[in-house]
Amino acid sequence: PGLKFSLEQFQVKAGSKVQVVFSNNDDMLHNFVVVMGGTAIEVGEMAMKLGLEGQEKNYIPETPRVLYHTNVLQPHASETIYFIAPDQPGDYTFVCTIPGHFYVMQGTMKVVR
Repeated sequence: PGLKFSLEQFQVKAGSKVQVVFSNNDDMLHNFVVVMGGTAIEVGEMAMKLGLEGQEKNYIPETPRVLYHTNVLQPHASETIYFIAPDQPGDYTFVCTIPGHFYVMQGTMKVVR
């Protein structure tokens, strides 16, 4: 609950198939967005600029910095997404791009060989 993910980080193998089950166990809206490392605030600010269109676009701005994402989830809802991890090892950020949340609601997806 609150503006944090229950996991601060998780690790995946480069190029592997990944399943993420995102459960919103909070009393407010959240989403789960994987972005290029170091771009969470930038992407969050882009999401905020969506204005009134933000909700219908799940606060996902159109940018190559966004790699994978869920929809915006209502409280106590969950969504499963599948993706192929990046081939490039490194730290990728996961973030909730709801306006205001992205400043603190972040974690790290470590991609390893």
